[in-house]
Amino acid sequence: MNKYSNHIAIIGSGISGLVLGNTLIKKNIPCIIFEKYPSTSEYGAGISISRNGQNVLDELKVLDKLKSKSGTPKKVLFYSNCKEITSFGVDHITTSRKELHNILLNQYLSFGGEVLFDFELTKIEQQEKLLSFSNGKKFYVKHIAACDGIKSTCRNLLLKNDLHPAYSGYSVWRAILENKTENVEFHLGPNFHIVSYPINKEKISFIAAIKTKNTTEESWRKKGNFSELQTEVPAKILHRYPSIQSNNEIYKWGVYTRKDIDKLFLENITFLGDAAHPIVPFMGQGGCLAIEDGFIYGSLISRFKNDLTKSQLTYKDLRLDRIKNIHTQSLNQAKLNHLKNPILIFLRNFLMKNTNVIHKLTKSIWGYDSKKQIDQI
Repeated sequence: MNKYSNHIAIIGSGISGLVLGNTLIKKNIPCIIFEKYPSTSEYGAGISISRNGQNVLDELKVLDKLKSKSGTPKKVLFYSNCKEITSFGVDHITTSRKELHNILLNQYLSFGGEVLFDFELTKIEQQEKLLSFSNGKKFYVKHIAACDGIKSTCRNLLLKNDLHPAYSGYSVWRAILENKTENVEFHLGPNFHIVSYPINKEKISFIAAIKTKNTTEESWRKKGNFSELQTEVPAKILHRYPSIQSNNEIYKWGVYTRKDIDKLFLENITFLGDAAHPIVPFMGQGGCLAIEDGFIYGSLISRFKNDLTKSQLTYKDLRLDRIKNIHTQSLNQAKLNHLKNPILIFLRNFLMKNTNVIHKLTKSIWGYDSKKQIDQI
């Protein structure tokens, strides 16, 4: 039971958990990752990593490896009713979550990090910092980092009156398709938008976000089918992606958010990524925020020499305003993407084509540097 009593216990081996693990182990801070599933799967999931996320991956020395196995589009094209509105250059990495996960996991393991799979958390004795798992194992730990996603078991165990995630009004289709492209494409339409981007030289990620009152389950593993998809997305756009019709790996999930994203920590436990602040994915920042969270919190623990209370307070000071701003911008972006009024659509397209409004919206997000933020403390 005392085997990990001097370790930071990371619950969940997703993006925030692995970034935190890599950050801690590079700074010689003992940590252990507990993962409830026996393995991970791609489940048709892509991820776009803007410069703010890349800065962290560069610090962790995995950026070049990820680039070599991913897409590196140089241009984003925006369409409305299949007609190009505008385009601009980008400095993004577009890849699969599986690829990013594998690179982070392999580096963590190469540094001597430990992951225990099939360890489903069932109980937290908060004051004692004692964790109990469904396999009967129990461990005392030094601190708990909850990186276990939007359905966070940690939150459910400790926050009895916590507001559960609520359906945002958006459902999203996704798939990994056999296709070649060098660009990111956005198709804007009434009550929907579609994004596609290369995840390597042979495949693309396809995402279709739908505004709908029909509640969809929040699950990365829930399969959909082409017949249903074509009732929600115009055929003339789907025809641009012919391989999707025969694809057996099409997934659909409901986008959920929390009203309370102020709670980033409790005594002896800190929340990161979607366990803290799930947001709608319409600024492409859910994964990047998780990357920032893991790196910043791990760096603070090192900076403050394991003063965990000080690390928690500073973590909240550094993260909360940024999280809230991106949360709000993402909701507003969804509304702009899904306009139905022809006059408003004309105005949106005109501004996108003739002004630098997109640059202004993204500058503060993409230009953020987590390391500089830490260095300024």
